[in-house]
Amino acid sequence: MKKLLLILIFFPLFLQAQIQVSTGISYVTEPTFGDDGSYSGSGLDISLRKHLSEKLKLTAYSGINKMRVALAVQSRFDYSTKIYGYYYKDVVPVSFGAEYYLYSKKFIKPFLGLETGAYFTSYETQIDPTYIGFAKNIPSGSSVNWGFSPSVGIQFQENADRMGLFLKIKHTGIVYGNTGLSNMLSFSAGFTFKFGKKIMWKPPVIDVPSQAPYYEKKDFD
Repeated sequence: MKKLLLILIFFPLFLQAQIQVSTGISYVTEPTFGDDGSYSGSGLDISLRKHLSEKLKLTAYSGINKMRVALAVQSRFDYSTKIYGYYYKDVVPVSFGAEYYLYSKKFIKPFLGLETGAYFTSYETQIDPTYIGFAKNIPSGSSVNWGFSPSVGIQFQENADRMGLFLKIKHTGIVYGNTGLSNMLSFSAGFTFKFGKKIMWKPPVIDVPSQAPYYEKKDFD
């Protein structure tokens, strides 16, 4: 009952605000585990933006990043390389922040962003038992850690200011208790949609003269 009451109170306020919804896909890479290479993969994200002004927006962000690193061994006979397993890593962010747009009345809008929040990380492994002795620093389990994400991007917004495209580069630093700071870099592209009224929007006022001119047709016999 309390939840329903809160929804009824805040829903009209939500309708009065301008909300932007963004969704996109990304290429993600994360250097880790030294000689074992680096994690890489793809991501899917969704974010909400509340407009405080034409240039400043509050953001709420979530998604999932699925990455893996291949484990390889080289033959002593023919120097061929064999993949004997994979480390898998999933990172799910839940973060909040802000974005500042350098231009508000242009078709091309560059912006700077900063987010911080919780990052849920989980690991899985798939290793050929024959080569288990070659695997080092095997990650396992799951954890929740604090992180931050500065970003830079460009948004292409059509004249009606309702739909657009964006390109973004984001660096994410996640603080792990056992390995310290881990760096993740993502390259994203996607779509944006806007809902609600603009900030300080008012309906246009049309002035109509009190006595409008008219034309009277006369008949001539």
